[in-house]
Amino acid sequence: MGAGTYGDAAYRFLVPDAPHHKRTDSDLFPAFDSTRATTLNVFRARPGVQRPRLISSWSGTIESLLLAFPSYGVRAPELTAGYRSVINAMRIGTRFVVVHHESDRQVVEEWFSGHPAANVSYVPMPDYVDFTDWAEDGYLALVDADDTDDLRTYLLEPWSFPRSGDSLIADTAEEFTALRASQAPLVFQGGNCLIGDDFWLLGTDYFLDTLELIRSGELPISVPEGRTEVEFVRELFRRHVDSTRELQLVGTKRPLGLKRYYATVSDGEFFLDLPGGGTGDLQPIFHIDMFVTLAGPADDGRFRVLVGSPALADAALGTKSPFALQTAYDEIAAEFDRLGFAVVRNPLVHRPQITQRLTFAALRDFAATPDGAELREVVAQFTAAGAQQDTVVQVRSWHHITWNNCLVENSSSAGKSVYLPTFGHGEQADLAVIDDEMERLWTGFGFSVVRLADFNAFASRLGVVHCIKKYLGRGA
Repeated sequence: MGAGTYGDAAYRFLVPDAPHHKRTDSDLFPAFDSTRATTLNVFRARPGVQRPRLISSWSGTIESLLLAFPSYGVRAPELTAGYRSVINAMRIGTRFVVVHHESDRQVVEEWFSGHPAANVSYVPMPDYVDFTDWAEDGYLALVDADDTDDLRTYLLEPWSFPRSGDSLIADTAEEFTALRASQAPLVFQGGNCLIGDDFWLLGTDYFLDTLELIRSGELPISVPEGRTEVEFVRELFRRHVDSTRELQLVGTKRPLGLKRYYATVSDGEFFLDLPGGGTGDLQPIFHIDMFVTLAGPADDGRFRVLVGSPALADAALGTKSPFALQTAYDEIAAEFDRLGFAVVRNPLVHRPQITQRLTFAALRDFAATPDGAELREVVAQFTAAGAQQDTVVQVRSWHHITWNNCLVENSSSAGKSVYLPTFGHGEQADLAVIDDEMERLWTGFGFSVVRLADFNAFASRLGVVHCIKKYLGRGA
């Protein structure tokens, strides 16, 4: 079950007030126009880029960031607070590339008043062009490892990126800044990639999506005779994305097998659970940056990686996370350990939200329509559990609240810092204990902790702070 499968009529019926601009919106790859193949040189990432090397997820000071502020975010105080906490947390001297709607320029400029104006490059988008604040995903940032004199940053786009107008950002940024845009005949999203020292991580789902599109003929790739598809796709990732690091895939060995809808009866209450908001096929969350964090070398020299654990959050909160996703996190953590990483587990919350209450009669009537066919199984289960016409069914949608999705600096010159989102606010005040626990965890690694604003409004849209920025440059 892919992350984008909830955009249908049944989901809209069950979750009528679902937040807009979720990170998984349109996260399915449509039929591709084969004529695009003529516009793409599939043998080089870009003329002149001989050895692509991705910008690190952890190493060095954060020297340059790309941020995207659409009008819907500029107008929402709960989102603006998150944006501004990141801007204000960055040290003076940080450079910014800021994508914004034209009419919001004055407001957005004021947010950067604490930074030198010369360090901020503005990329205006026409107000009629939609884009999202998830700046991490639509491209990968890389340099040419052979270009020792001028490390120009390239934004490498995947073959297709259907979410809103985010596929326009790289090309527009190229018009207004020194950034350069490029494209590869591969499927990836920035949030499903993390870049270590001699390795980089890619969530397994998008590697398999690339294979599937090659087999279907929807990518303009011919696998050379005598080569396997897997071997050749790995070579393409090396040729286009990073030729200096080893690619390692992150995911389970078998599909999660999570159903779209579950009928749950507890203490006389009837719940229709939608547990898969943000899950992937082989990943407990659709992007690995939501449950994996790279922290740099541990004291014993092994590379330290944090992997989220709903069980640890349940122990701290007295809750119980359902649907067996814990086994997926555990399997991935065990594989990191087998590969020689120093694995640390940290709390990660799988949290429900009541999105609607409807009568069993209304649910049954909708399930009888063609659009509601997938709900007939849960209707039958509710019937067997004794549901009556006027029984109230509570629709419970689940999302992830994660501290793994943070910003990490590990610098010999400026020290080690981590910028952590916080969630223990308002109705989610119980999460303050995990805010504190995560600060203690990182402090124990020798990091200075910078607490950011309340990121619950982002988490409900299936992303957090790592999702709203793109590293464009790191200090040595």
